[in-house]
Amino acid sequence: MKLTELNDRSLADFIQKTRTPALVAFTAPWSKPSRTMYPVLEELAKQYDSVVSFAVVDSDSSRNSLDHYGVLSLPTYLFFRNGRVVDRFIGALTKEKLTDRLEQDLQKQK
Repeated sequence: MKLTELNDRSLADFIQKTRTPALVAFTAPWSKPSRTMYPVLEELAKQYDSVVSFAVVDSDSSRNSLDHYGVLSLPTYLFFRNGRVVDRFIGALTKEKLTDRLEQDLQKQK
C-alpha cells in the first residue's frame, strides 16, 4: 500500500471510509523532520499493507485540519481507529520507534 496524500477536503472522507486503523502524518515540505520521515512512512505503508492505512497531510494547504486536530508541531502523527483519534505522537522517530508505537496501538485494538 502506498502513502495517500490528503488535504482539508479529503482527510475527513479518508478517516471515515478506511476499513483499517489509519496513521495520518501532518507534514510540510520545508520541515526537515517531516522530510526525513517520508521514506520511513513509505516503508511502513508497504510493511503494514492491508493492516494500517497510511496518509500524509501537507500542513501548508490544510490549515483547517491542523486547527481541528490541534496540530502545533511537525511532523505530528495521529492514529485513528473507527474515525477517532486514539493516539498522537510528535517529531522525527526512528523506524523502530514508530513501529513500536504502531504495534502498541494495534494491540489495544484486540
